[in-house]
This record gives sequence, structure tokens and C-alpha cells, in this order.
Amino acid sequence: MLVLTACGPSTVFDFTEPATDPARSIEFRISDELIDQSEGYRDHRVQESITLTAVESEDPARCAVEYRVDYVEGRLDLFLELLQEGIDATESEATVDQRMAIALTGEDLDSIELGEDHTLAVVPLECAISSTDIENTVRVAFAETRPFGDPFFARAEVALTQDGELLVLDAEFRDR
Repeated sequence: MLVLTACGPSTVFDFTEPATDPARSIEFRISDELIDQSEGYRDHRVQESITLTAVESEDPARCAVEYRVDYVEGRLDLFLELLQEGIDATESEATVDQRMAIALTGEDLDSIELGEDHTLAVVPLECAISSTDIENTVRVAFAETRPFGDPFFARAEVALTQDGELLVLDAEFRDR
């Protein structure tokens, strides 16, 4: 069982400013400014926000991050349908949950805990050695429902220190 290590409000990261100071919880969202500047993203976005929170790991030598995802109304079902269509088209043996785990966290399903409704995931990882440790990170990715091209509009790499501090090390968005 995993236990939250932080309480209170999240720091908000909206891809318009450089990386935030360390925090125990970070709410990622795409700013209205970026949504308005990006042709078609408003009509194809999947997530409203993704909140990362440091949680206790089952292995005391490691760290763990909880993802909480708030989806744009109706887009989760559409995104799941697109994942299934991709599986069908390639005759893959993957499941929708396996593809969703990778889309949401960048990790395989067998290495994370994924909630049945796809709004919650817990990812264990090695704790960051320093505030610049790009080797031990988790990914935050905002997906789109466009049928072709890169399915992600914005991404961030986030490290977690042993003392439960999340650090945004790198962030980017596609400028259209």
C-alpha cells in the first residue's frame, strides 16, 4: 500500500515559464494562452490536468510518484478507442491498458499500478541523486486525439528526490 507524503495545494506548471522550484506535488496543465496559440489543440486535447505527487514507495530504497489525471469531458473514451484501433490495425498483442500505461506514464504496465478508470497511476522509480539527475525521471505527457503524427502536444521530465521533492528538469511543447 502506498501512502501520500504531501498535503495541501499543488504547484502549478503550465509550460509558459521555466521549471518550478521543488515541490511535493505539481499540477501540470496547458495554459489557455498555449491552447489558443496552437491550431486545433483545443479540439483534440485529452487531459485537462495531470498532477504528480510524491508518495511512499513499497521499497524504502526507491521513490514513487502518483499520477492523478483529469480528462477533458468525453476525451478519455475517444482516446481509449484510438488506442484500440491502433492495436487492431497493427494486429498487436498489446492490451488497451498496456498502451494506456505507456501513453500516460511512459512505463510498461507491469512496472506500475494503473487505476481501472485510468485516472490514477503509481510509478516506482530510482530517487534522483541530484537536482540535475536526468537519468531517474518520470514523464508527464499531454496527449492529442489526432489520427496521425506525434500523439503528444506537451511533455515534461520530472525527477523525485529521496526527501520527496519533485523537480521539473525539462519541458517542451509543440509549437504549431
